[in-house]
Amino acid sequence: MSEAQLISTIVERVVARFNEADPTKVIVGISNRHVHLTDADFATLFGYDRPVVKKYVRQHGEFAAEESVTIHGPKGSFQRVRVMGPNRSATQVELSRTDCRALGLDAPMAQSGHLSEAAPIEIEGPEGRVALDHAAIVAGRHIHMGPADAEALGLKDQDRVSVVFPGERGGRFDNFLVRVKDSYLLELHLDTDEANAIGAKTGDYVTICPR
Repeated sequence: MSEAQLISTIVERVVARFNEADPTKVIVGISNRHVHLTDADFATLFGYDRPVVKKYVRQHGEFAAEESVTIHGPKGSFQRVRVMGPNRSATQVELSRTDCRALGLDAPMAQSGHLSEAAPIEIEGPEGRVALDHAAIVAGRHIHMGPADAEALGLKDQDRVSVVFPGERGGRFDNFLVRVKDSYLLELHLDTDEANAIGAKTGDYVTICPR
């Protein structure tokens, strides 16, 4: 690591510590299109049991995998869509609204795991292909937080809050779903459409509006 890179890393960590001391400040994570797979679907697509870790993400135990897939809709396809691990109990494809238009899908906006109204989609891997009746969603904007974070903000699981984004294209987005769990670290998730609209990027800090 060069001296300039070391200084930059130290500055970033100091800024992160300062921001995390304020309970209203939350780090941003931008979600590009990605796929969560069940054990059975992963084995069908890849011919082995478990995804290989490429890079761990902020939430405990979750990672971007080395594996990627092709997803097919009525009008188009996307190649090299990242698989996220570990495997889950239901296969889920998370897309932006722009992605849905390109694929020809009418996917609902939904909370992760709520797939009863999810759109049909096909997923292709190097060893096989699966067709799913209810798997594709546009994930609603949300904030992960642990119980202590929620208590500090006077919030509970499934509350809705507004968030202010800084910068030239900054502004206020409403209706962020609060998701509280013991294992969660404080992190806000937006999809690429929303991030581009308001000029946000992964690693930014934004402010939860007081209730």
